[in-house]
Amino acid sequence: MQELLDELSRVLGRGVSVDDVSGRVVAHSAQTDEVDAARVRAILTRRVPPEVAAWQDRHGVATATGPVRVPANEELGFQARVGFPLRHNGVLVGYLWVLGDVDPAAVVGHLPALAAGVQVGERAPIRVVVALRPRVVRTVPAADPLPELAGHVGVSDPHPPDRAGSAYRQALAAAELSSLDPALPRVARWSELGAYRLLLGAAPDGVLAGLSDVLLATLEAYLDAGCDARATAEALHLHRTSLYYRLGRIAAVTGRDLADGQVRLELHLALKLARLARRP
Repeated sequence: MQELLDELSRVLGRGVSVDDVSGRVVAHSAQTDEVDAARVRAILTRRVPPEVAAWQDRHGVATATGPVRVPANEELGFQARVGFPLRHNGVLVGYLWVLGDVDPAAVVGHLPALAAGVQVGERAPIRVVVALRPRVVRTVPAADPLPELAGHVGVSDPHPPDRAGSAYRQALAAAELSSLDPALPRVARWSELGAYRLLLGAAPDGVLAGLSDVLLATLEAYLDAGCDARATAEALHLHRTSLYYRLGRIAAVTGRDLADGQVRLELHLALKLARLARRP
């Protein structure tokens, strides 16, 4: 990676660097005469400062499919530069940054080799966080605190770094649903979207994991009966005490409160989707 960057810097006559999708500085060229204060800070801390990442995101870097020109920002000590998304096997793994302006044609041939040099498989899981207006995208280590973003915000589940695209789609959906459904919090996590996750294509297995066939049948009968315990007990030929025991087990195994209407909707939908999947 270092040799590739130094050679590219020599060809272009400009400083270049590579950041991964989490904002970690992977490598930078030896040419330092044009490096601005923002890049010096990133190199010293090995991470892009949050305010610099926000400026880059504001100009569409996080969702770019081609080169993006980001203008200078004197307040941030940020010189104008061009960002090139780096993709390996179709997966976004990072960005190449070239200080100043540059003809993209002089760079694109180097991108595949640079992308292949960004190691993503062994790093800790990441989350993607998306704010809608203004559109801001952050990628943070899964164990780190979430960034403070304004407006409706979506947060993905933890993902391997090489699946940041999938994490981005989760976070974007959560942010959009937060803005559409007042029942959802302003900062909505994908894991807390309930039935919406299933409607967006998530597998029902995760919702129903750990439930035995007996508990699944009990849960479906209870939900089909509109959560009427008497009617459910009669339909299953159970004493009501036995029914309440099973419902308690279901709540314990799923970690869900069966008194919550949104939980009931999620579980009922998961049961019907699981049944639908058994169609021949």
